[in-house]
Amino acid sequence: MDKFAYVGCRTSEWRGARGKGIEVYRIDESGNWHHIQRVISVQENPSWLTIDEKRNRLYVLHGDGNQIAIFARNPLAGTLTLLSEQTTGPQNAHPDLDPLRRNNPVHAALTPDGHHLLIANHEGGNVAALAFADDDTLLAPGHLAMVEGHAHSDEAPSMSRPHEIIFAPNSDFYALPIQGRKAGNGIDMVRIYQWRDEQSLLNDEVLLPAGTWPRHVDFHPSGNWLYSLSELGNTITVFDFDRETGNLSLKETHSSLPEGFEERNDASEIEVHPSGRFLYAANRGHNSIAVFNINQLDGSLMPAGWVYCGGKTPRFTTISADGKHFYSANEDSDTIRIFSINEETGMLIDTGKEIFTASPTCIVFSS
Repeated sequence: MDKFAYVGCRTSEWRGARGKGIEVYRIDESGNWHHIQRVISVQENPSWLTIDEKRNRLYVLHGDGNQIAIFARNPLAGTLTLLSEQTTGPQNAHPDLDPLRRNNPVHAALTPDGHHLLIANHEGGNVAALAFADDDTLLAPGHLAMVEGHAHSDEAPSMSRPHEIIFAPNSDFYALPIQGRKAGNGIDMVRIYQWRDEQSLLNDEVLLPAGTWPRHVDFHPSGNWLYSLSELGNTITVFDFDRETGNLSLKETHSSLPEGFEERNDASEIEVHPSGRFLYAANRGHNSIAVFNINQLDGSLMPAGWVYCGGKTPRFTTISADGKHFYSANEDSDTIRIFSINEETGMLIDTGKEIFTASPTCIVFSS
């Protein structure tokens, strides 16, 4: 059976982007990608995509914007039709913030019950909860979980920047990596929230070294461990996670880079293989994917090697649902590189297959 791939991108001149809109591909049974549609986005930078299989919807966040676009997805043809737009919430009025970045929504996730969409507003300093109406349209945010920073001595409220929302397996707890950027007097930390009574309720938090900028996280399939990748620290932090209480405890930290590399690098994406045996972390600068083995008894990591991403600036990566393929969206070389995964070692094997698509930042799949 064919499946479909939807690729988000950056489009704005301010970001130095070359993208034109959301690119839609049909993937045949041989794994070949066929371009079938380009959707010119309603705002610049359709940079994060969330697919809703139940409703046949695609939700599109606009980086450096304030809006989310809702598209109907034809399940047979794979094509998209714009239905509506909705706000991601009020813009933060902090005087230190760059007004060009507005809310800068960077990630969205459906709640386990499917009744709400949660959005991480990076510049807004909050997680917005948008409920679905009876006709499956999205309502304006009904709850904002504000992420505070260090106390301010002046009247401007402090804020920290959430970057991703990942629910623990079969749980209403979710992890939120948070960047402590200077503007807003933010705090570098990973928080655990519980989705309850249509609200995000703070459950636990662990502070990380200042200036490391936790960016993305992923849970082990068992739910026993959480892995966090810090953008400027270029570090992978391993946490023990209590599935009953939702509490975190820091276990160990590893570099995402090979020993001796001292040039500029911004770590971007982290993925745990569906088998739970391997972990992957992407490096923008070193232009590599770090491969780690996961100890199945305690969740600890052991580096296995580094693989060239096949391009420049691997901003986003993802793994196929069957665990057989790994995709690297290389933003600054305008390519998606496809790797096969060795099921015994977890090592990535370059297939030589490459999709040329401008400034890619996100890929989602649907059968």
